[in-house]
Amino acid sequence: MAKDEDDFDVDTYLRLEATSFNQDKEVERILRMQGITRNPLEILDHPPSVYLTLKIEERAIKLAFRKKSLLLHPDKCKHPRAQDSFEILKKAETEVMDKTKHPGLLGFVRDARDTVLRKRNISLAAAEEDNPKYPALLADAALIEEIKLEARKMFTEDTTRLQLRMKNEFDRRATEAEEKLTERKRKAEHDKAWEETREERVGSWRNFVKKGGKKKAKKSVDEMTLPGMPKPKPPRY
Repeated sequence: MAKDEDDFDVDTYLRLEATSFNQDKEVERILRMQGITRNPLEILDHPPSVYLTLKIEERAIKLAFRKKSLLLHPDKCKHPRAQDSFEILKKAETEVMDKTKHPGLLGFVRDARDTVLRKRNISLAAAEEDNPKYPALLADAALIEEIKLEARKMFTEDTTRLQLRMKNEFDRRATEAEEKLTERKRKAEHDKAWEETREERVGSWRNFVKKGGKKKAKKSVDEMTLPGMPKPKPPRY
């Protein structure tokens, strides 16, 4: 269990740990972690118990962040990339402290743990704190490291899948945008052609009206009589 943050002696810690060697070492570690993993638990150097019990110790996270931030803070650390490493650390701490992200985060760790334990023919029940085999597993540094490496792999694969989904979504939207642009161009060309032929259409209509618009005179009774037929008698009034 992590030491309570309230018991942390800042002055003593800085006097003993805040050396240029330790500061540079931590900066390089953070930068290296960012390059090889998206696991914020590993960036924060969470106690190894999380890789077995899947329980995030918030006090351990707060204390780890406080210690490391004291080493990495640009006001105290002379390393040229102190600011970068400090921001990476802060982002990791924010992500881990967000409880809404715990299910997804611990889901990767669980899959990694179960994969490694099965590979070693170790019962999953042995990872429980009250199991007699738990202390031996926790003390097995090689086992914990193997779980970390498996988790890194799963985080990376998830990143690849996420990037693929983003690319597919980008391509879909780009295709839709291109289709909409093509449709707008087609409509604009149609409207332009329609407008350019407007006078021609109006002239054709005027000619049509001029030629066929007059009403034909009604034929007389004589004109309506076919040859050989008697002329109809006029009506009597």
